[in-house]
Amino acid sequence: MGLKIKWNDDRVRGAATAILLISRELLQRGETEDLVQKALQEYRADPEGYKLSKVAWPDARDTSSLTKPSHLAYYRNLITAIDALLKKMEQGKRQSNSLLELDNYLITSLRHVR
Repeated sequence: MGLKIKWNDDRVRGAATAILLISRELLQRGETEDLVQKALQEYRADPEGYKLSKVAWPDARDTSSLTKPSHLAYYRNLITAIDALLKKMEQGKRQSNSLLELDNYLITSLRHVR
């Protein structure tokens, strides 16, 4: 029997939060390309390390550390897009069969964010 990840699974909310936190950190370092994909790769490569460092990070919606207007605008758009995507997943009762499938869905769905 395959692994089912439902829309209300903690792994969905965890991946969304990781995208926000790690993307914000990448923006602070000046990286702007493929942020969602990079964030998910970093998260999946070391989920325990992410959980440990997450404790020290400010709230995922905190934008005070972003000083460039373009980075700030991107991050706010990303927050809005993730909120809308999570709502869409809930309404459609979306399920994934694996973490890879979930990650690919998130990457594809958030690719349009600028």
